[in-house]
Amino acid sequence: MELLILLIILAAVFLYVMIRGALDEKNQKRKYRRQLKEMYGSFPDRTYSAEELDKISRYYWRKREISGLTKGTYGNDIDEITWNDLGMDSIFARINFAQSSSGEEYLYAMLRHPVTEDREGAQAQMSAQIDYMMEHEKERLDTMMSLRELGHTGKYALSDYLDYLKELGVRSNKVHYVCILLMLISIIVIFVRTSLGVPMVIATACFNIVTYMKEKGIAAPYVTTFAYIIRMLHCADEIAGHSLGAEMETYAAGLRAKRSGFKDFERHSGMVLKMNASTGNIDELLFDYIKMLTHVDLIRFNKMLNIVHQNKDAIIALSEDIGYIDAVISIGYFRAALPYYCTPLLQTGCDSRFVISEGFHPCIENPVANSFSQHRGMIITGSNASGKSTFLKMTAINAILAQTVYTCAAKMYKGNYYRISSSMSLRDNLDNGESYYIVEIKALKRIIDAADAKDAAPLLCFVDEVLRGTNTVERIAASTQILKRLAQKGIYCFAATHDIELTHLLEQDYENCHFEEEVKHGDVLFSYRLLEGRAHTRNAIKLLEIIGFSRDIIRKADDMAGAFLRTGEWEAI
Repeated sequence: MELLILLIILAAVFLYVMIRGALDEKNQKRKYRRQLKEMYGSFPDRTYSAEELDKISRYYWRKREISGLTKGTYGNDIDEITWNDLGMDSIFARINFAQSSSGEEYLYAMLRHPVTEDREGAQAQMSAQIDYMMEHEKERLDTMMSLRELGHTGKYALSDYLDYLKELGVRSNKVHYVCILLMLISIIVIFVRTSLGVPMVIATACFNIVTYMKEKGIAAPYVTTFAYIIRMLHCADEIAGHSLGAEMETYAAGLRAKRSGFKDFERHSGMVLKMNASTGNIDELLFDYIKMLTHVDLIRFNKMLNIVHQNKDAIIALSEDIGYIDAVISIGYFRAALPYYCTPLLQTGCDSRFVISEGFHPCIENPVANSFSQHRGMIITGSNASGKSTFLKMTAINAILAQTVYTCAAKMYKGNYYRISSSMSLRDNLDNGESYYIVEIKALKRIIDAADAKDAAPLLCFVDEVLRGTNTVERIAASTQILKRLAQKGIYCFAATHDIELTHLLEQDYENCHFEEEVKHGDVLFSYRLLEGRAHTRNAIKLLEIIGFSRDIIRKADDMAGAFLRTGEWEAI
């Protein structure tokens, strides 16, 4: 009786733990779903380490290798200099609401690869899919919860894991079948001749266990990859079953088709995914010994490995489709978080105007919006901190967003399918022993090379403080010729400079615009508004006065500057 009561208590405790675990998991999912709902309309509050960004970018770099782009060759992609100039890692973090590794890898690659043509109406299709996910909350949250179950790959990207599996190669099960055969023969010999059979069983068991431990040591690290693929298959099933509407049906159908060839992979997975797990239960310990003697889980591992080798392209394609859906939802969250946005009007033809209305930088709190309408390049003048660099970045970032996520931080964006390049936030390259000037002219040379390339897409380039690393005379002479080259047909160059001389030398080639500030009551007030014409204020000298320089220095500096502007020549006073 007492034993029966004890068994009932143990059964009740076990049942309670099981039910409590299921309820806790359900509550956690409900809580996370509520958080996803509440986060809609706000930006992600997350920063990324260099290691995380390196992992996220692996898919993009692998795609480049597959397309034949060598190191240093970017085609129409955003190169490293431009990506870093514009702080695109921060833009990625601002957009990335992806719930899976597949999603954030796809989104990163999307931002690095602006499209240069609208293939088969891809722009309109993607915008419709983003709108669908924004308008249908239940379907959006259902999909995000499915993507959350997929989650992340861990330390390495999926493409890395697949490469590691490739290095593992095709593994034969012959040695494992031999181990099973030896064990069967040994057991049979026991019944025929016990004195021989027992030692044979012991010897075979030792051989099988040693072989098992060696092979398991090789296989175990790769189980993580299999686990992610299994989660990916389940995720594909769930997303395809959410009835996402006509806008997403193409991708839902694609998910169903791509995952259909993995039934055998799933069938073998139950035992293999437990290869690294150990709960300490008596029944599982007993089964561990059976696996050591028969190698049954290693046999299934090798079968799964062969399926992966045969279907690597299908796995990548499945990951891309899932990643695309995850990225689409992220873009929807990004749109909802912006104070306002527009979908771009992209067109072809070198004579088309480049227009931004009320454009702003999406990473700046309370930004000042600016507008322009250009049929050629622009030279921007103004003092330090007046807004020149931010304006260049705003324009370049919106151009990239227009041709990647089809979402602009502006009320209206109209432009071409541009090749985008910049030379802005440069610094000395101490590792290579290169001065700032060398780094700068190399960055400018690559823009000139892009201008010389025979490409249908026009070039949109941004230069901040042209040749600031050299003396005034040579800077103005060289800058004039470089900017003249970048003023030719098919090129839109936006250049910021302190050299007023350039606005006169290049007024036939560029529009002149400026930012200005007001010195008032001992303080400097910036409007951050783009104005027509060249800068006329000389507030740099007034700032010397505010800081406390002597009146004699201020007066003489002001007289010298005024004389130069009148005569074009410097005179010592």
